[in-house]
Amino acid sequence: MDLFEYEFFNDLKQEEKEKIKESSKYISLPIGSQLYFEGDTNQDILFLKRGKVKVYITPESIGNGEVTLYYISAGEQCLVNTFSTITQTQTLASAVVDESIEGWLIPRESIMWLLNNSQSYRNFKIELCGQRLQIVLDLIKSIKFDQLDQRLLNWLYVQGKNQIKITHEKIAAILGVSREAISRNLKKLERAGDLKLSRGCITIL
Repeated sequence: MDLFEYEFFNDLKQEEKEKIKESSKYISLPIGSQLYFEGDTNQDILFLKRGKVKVYITPESIGNGEVTLYYISAGEQCLVNTFSTITQTQTLASAVVDESIEGWLIPRESIMWLLNNSQSYRNFKIELCGQRLQIVLDLIKSIKFDQLDQRLLNWLYVQGKNQIKITHEKIAAILGVSREAISRNLKKLERAGDLKLSRGCITIL
């Protein structure tokens, strides 16, 4: 998608769009690139053209693992990135490229102009806050109330793929549990007919 395919740009005049584009920086980053770490203060907001970004936390209470909060795809934006850029406060999570990305970084000055001059952009941000908050609340309920096998199955389905190439260690880090617990529950799900395991790959049935 192009930068101005974000619908909230529709109410801007052509010269205003050009001003926004001139201030933006086009980026292309491979998988594994770190966009920001928890505690950084962002100066730009990412407008994603293609690819996927993972937003996660690594709280000390779960040891050395991490908990994935949500993923960002083309046409979406990150609540953590947005809040840090607008308020100039430290980020509450980290973000890494999960699938190679292309997109634009728009600086805080232009973002503040959009907030002050575009009702469509303000509406987009309000909707974004609601969507991301619901995802985080669902995650909290899942961590507190769901059995690990259900949490694991839910995470696998969220990936949107029939085959997921990933190690048990990586899943354990994402869900914040031990590798042994992941392996045990994957075997349980395989016996139940929900998936099939092979070396480095999980097939959803």
